[in-house]
Amino acid sequence: MTEHWLFGSRKNLLFCLVLAFILALGIRLYDLDDLPLDFNPARQLFSMLKARGMYYAMTPGLPEWQREIAIYQWKSSPVIEPPVLEALVAVSYRAFGENLAIPRIYSILFWLTGGIFLFLLAQKLTDSNGAFFSLLFYLFLPFGAYASRSFQPDPLMVALIIAAVWASWNWRETGQWRWAISAGLLNGMAIFIKNVAVFPLAFAALALVFERGFLASLKDRQTWFVAVLSILPVGLYTFYGVVIAGYLGGQFDFRFFPQLWSDPAFYLRWKGQLEGVFGFSVVLLALAGVFLSRRRVFVFLTGLWSGYFIYSMTFAYHTSTHDYYQLPFIPIIALSLAPIAQTLAERAASLRNIHLLRIAAGLGLVLMVAVEIWIVRVELARNNYRPDAEYFAMIGSLTGHSLEPVASVSQDYGGRLEYWGWQPNVAWYDESQLALRQAAGRDIQLSERFGEFIQGKRFFVVTRLAELEGNTALRETLYNNYPIYAEGRGFVIFDLANPYP
Repeated sequence: MTEHWLFGSRKNLLFCLVLAFILALGIRLYDLDDLPLDFNPARQLFSMLKARGMYYAMTPGLPEWQREIAIYQWKSSPVIEPPVLEALVAVSYRAFGENLAIPRIYSILFWLTGGIFLFLLAQKLTDSNGAFFSLLFYLFLPFGAYASRSFQPDPLMVALIIAAVWASWNWRETGQWRWAISAGLLNGMAIFIKNVAVFPLAFAALALVFERGFLASLKDRQTWFVAVLSILPVGLYTFYGVVIAGYLGGQFDFRFFPQLWSDPAFYLRWKGQLEGVFGFSVVLLALAGVFLSRRRVFVFLTGLWSGYFIYSMTFAYHTSTHDYYQLPFIPIIALSLAPIAQTLAERAASLRNIHLLRIAAGLGLVLMVAVEIWIVRVELARNNYRPDAEYFAMIGSLTGHSLEPVASVSQDYGGRLEYWGWQPNVAWYDESQLALRQAAGRDIQLSERFGEFIQGKRFFVVTRLAELEGNTALRETLYNNYPIYAEGRGFVIFDLANPYP
């Protein structure tokens, strides 16, 4: 009996699970009061500005000038996915005050909740030994630890994906209506929060359908019921946003780049992303775990991997350039490692000196977790972003917190200047924006676009001096044609309203 080989008993297993979650929570709470700029700051600032705008819109007694700017920043931001998390944070701000630790705590709790469902699912796919190793990978992967503290919908989406595939597995195992309803609702919630969740969920569902029998599944009312519940929320939202209200019209711009499929550089960049997030050897090991699993589990895991592959090819540019696009792959890798741990436990149980092997395995896991925690702790302690709040507040006071946007070459597309400087701004094209448009075949003549870009703007704020120095045309245009309004450590502000004769 190898079900509890590593633990010896269910009581020991429960103790280890509780300890793992406590440690995972503890490392994520470390340095919680630092500014949320340690992981994809531009994406986090996007949600921070929306949440603050909602909060100021619903809260009386706040300074009127701040209310106007906050609401303007919220309303002028593009709509990507439903702002569910931002609304939740805004309501929480009303109860506890505007504190950026609040969205971090929500994301942490979502991620840890996903860990519960991951363990339950992995236990069904393998056994307690495989499930526990899968959980440790999910909880203590350094990239996952950083991501699960970020203010963006992805931690909630990942947790819902895991819960949905867990419910789908139970539905196909039991055929009960309660599990069909659960699977449909959780699928629908995950896809509604962020529609890219449809890829792993759809292909996992297809794998279960084909494993059962395609014709039998088509004749099953539960199959159609799950499908409708899965697509109904996002379908209604997308129809309203695109056809009726129109605010989702630009959502699909710069999203699909099929021309990259024939570019070898795309696959090298994609591999680089996997290497940075997981280590490519871990990905290959997880892939081997798929082939070690029993038939139904193999089909199920193959569906999840296929969903990730199609997702990555659909969003080829972003998958190869944005590391957080690998977040849905974390639970897939974790589940795929479970069969390997199960196989090793089964082999170990048949050997002599089982107690010595159990101690060695336990010490190995403790060492692995300790190393991962230390890596995360060192990375979080290495950077202190707190001075940025005062710095950008000072720059915002120089520009007068005008409701009219200024032009900028600033960190995170001007997001820090927007949030802590209370200064709406429009960012000049940086290298990443130009590369995105070039990949889409939309080259921009910057010299011709500059006059249109600064039209009606009072100032051009630069807080990324190195980028300005590297852009000869922009630097000469600004210094030769516009006086300096203010400058200081790390910034210069040009007066666009009073150009040189």
